[in-house]
Amino acid sequence: MAEGDIWDTPQLVFPTTDLRINPKAPQDIRLAFDEASNCYRANAFTASAIMCRKTLEGICAAHGVEERNLARSLQKMHEQGLIDDRLYEWSDLMRTAGNEAAHGVGLSIQREDAKDILEFTNAILDYLFSYRDRFEAFKDRRKGARPVENAPATRTMNLGSESPAEI
Repeated sequence: MAEGDIWDTPQLVFPTTDLRINPKAPQDIRLAFDEASNCYRANAFTASAIMCRKTLEGICAAHGVEERNLARSLQKMHEQGLIDDRLYEWSDLMRTAGNEAAHGVGLSIQREDAKDILEFTNAILDYLFSYRDRFEAFKDRRKGARPVENAPATRTMNLGSESPAEI
């Protein structure tokens, strides 16, 4: 903006950029994550990181994992197969960032890091409260599906002629 401009920096209003989580997630987790999102939108990036860490604590508790500290809880979730290697790595790094945000008085979380922490937290929520259940339901449906035996594996493709070619 040039000096003297009366216009503010444009801001996206619609479509909304809010991150949503499955309503099946426990309410306290949804509230903590909503607060993390609200903090991010208010440019309170350090507070957003802290609330994401709190969300991780809630995720562990919702899965019956309440160890002495979050590091051990995440490790136990990993050992139990609730989160895979990648999600464990994400959640542990977010835990560390949340710890730094909460305890490092001279430290502030920058916008880009806060955005990543928020989005990775959302991904973990999606995985644990949406995709795991959806995938299990998909597998159950597939068990009931009967494959067509001896069916030729062909596809048709229109090559511009009057009849499609079989490939």
